[in-house]
Amino acid sequence: MITKPLDLASAADLAADIMSAAFGLTPAEELQRRDIFAEHARHPGLIARGAFDGSRLVGFCYGFPAGDRSWWERQVHTRLAAVGAASWLSADTLELTELHVHPDHQGHGLGRTLITEVCDASPAARVLLSVRVESTAARHLYATLGFTELTTPFLFGGIPPRYLLMGAHQPLHRRTAHPATRGDNP
Repeated sequence: MITKPLDLASAADLAADIMSAAFGLTPAEELQRRDIFAEHARHPGLIARGAFDGSRLVGFCYGFPAGDRSWWERQVHTRLAAVGAASWLSADTLELTELHVHPDHQGHGLGRTLITEVCDASPAARVLLSVRVESTAARHLYATLGFTELTTPFLFGGIPPRYLLMGAHQPLHRRTAHPATRGDNP
């Protein structure tokens, strides 16, 4: 496996396929994710990394600077404000927008490698993300990287599943990644 910068605009379809495999998305949800990824690819300050098995994309992670008052930010602002943590949506925060690894490649440190590479490439002092409450493996990964839960569970737009917001200060905590996951780091 190698990891390298990812052209999210070109990889939007493949990224949606990976997310669909990981979450069992419906065809309509997968199509929506393709559109969202293509839109996010145009975001100023985007940092995207991909994990490749040969030439096949098997995982991806991306984020961008907070502060643009996107749909996601409008949803989470009230949750953060309610717990006195609204400052997490400042220009000094990286919104870690997506991290997904194909189920066939999970459990080998790819998620850890991707998230740390994206965060290392950002000058932001903090990182903010949302995670599904039932995603215990993801929550555990984030906790080992130094993320803490900032909110209680909530619904985006009143629709399940429930999410939490987690935040971490940079640099993220380090632990040696599985040797098979280390790749080119241009």
